[in-house]
Amino acid sequence: MADAFDSQARAFLIGAREAAKIMDDGGRIIAVTYAPGGRTGSWQPWVAMGSAKAAMETLSRYLAHTLGRRRITVNLVSPGATEDSVFNSLPPEVLQMIRRWAESGWVPMRRLTTPADVGNVVALLCSEEAGFLTGQTIHVDGGASVMCSDFPLELQTGS
Repeated sequence: MADAFDSQARAFLIGAREAAKIMDDGGRIIAVTYAPGGRTGSWQPWVAMGSAKAAMETLSRYLAHTLGRRRITVNLVSPGATEDSVFNSLPPEVLQMIRRWAESGWVPMRRLTTPADVGNVVALLCSEEAGFLTGQTIHVDGGASVMCSDFPLELQTGS
């Protein structure tokens, strides 16, 4: 568990702290997380990583508060299941199952996230127009994070 916290939460804290020391006022700190890992408890093999990701989310809010007086924003980007990513290391039948899950409607936009989707949000967060957005976790998941696991998909989509 310590390795997960060191590679995620602690690394984020130290990196943000050191960057803020040399950063001009009005700068941007952005980290990539996986919010479902910190929000759910069903992935038992990932208990350490999920807890570390939850810690990152909390840290981002504390850092946003602390650095806000310098107009430095601190935000997290949380991609959904992403094409051309670590998901490609999964067995092909598992990756296909994830794609079918997305296409069936559990992802309202009916596809997996792409690296370009993530990059576009990071670019937005770096822009002057996003200068008042801080302490947030932005879900880049085609709407998957708004779906409710309490009800069958057919009840949610009306199909």
